Amino acid sequence: MKNLLFLLTLIPFLVFSQETNDCDEKTMPYWAYGINSRIEGEKPTLRNAFKNIQLTETNIAPSSGFITLRLNISKSGTLCDIETFQIDENYEPTVFNNGELITALETIALTLTNWQRDRDYKTYNLIRLKIKNGKIEEIF
Repeated sequence: MKNLLFLLTLIPFLVFSQETNDCDEKTMPYWAYGINSRIEGEKPTLRNAFKNIQLTETNIAPSSGFITLRLNISKSGTLCDIETFQIDENYEPTVFNNGELITALETIALTLTNWQRDRDYKTYNLIRLKIKNGKIEEIF
């Protein structure tokens, strides 16, 4: 009986004392449930943020492929983390410029602020870069 009373007393402390933050929540797609997640200024903002690297990186190896940055955004609009995916022109996993390019892109992505959404859910946004002939040809 004592043990049962002790457990009943202890359980509320364990349940209510768990610390969580916005980044621990379940991630919802940016297009689902009317979330409509976006950065203020949308495409022009993204293109301007990556413009310098687009102009300076002219000898990317392998010379063709795609990079996707998945930015996980908390419901309060702050960046939780970044996932990256790199594929070559044959859709095989690859690493561009021995990992230096993705490091530079992640650094730029960390500077992006003013994430907006129509509803308060943790979500993600995708930034895709098309690499062709050793250059970043398109950002979408």
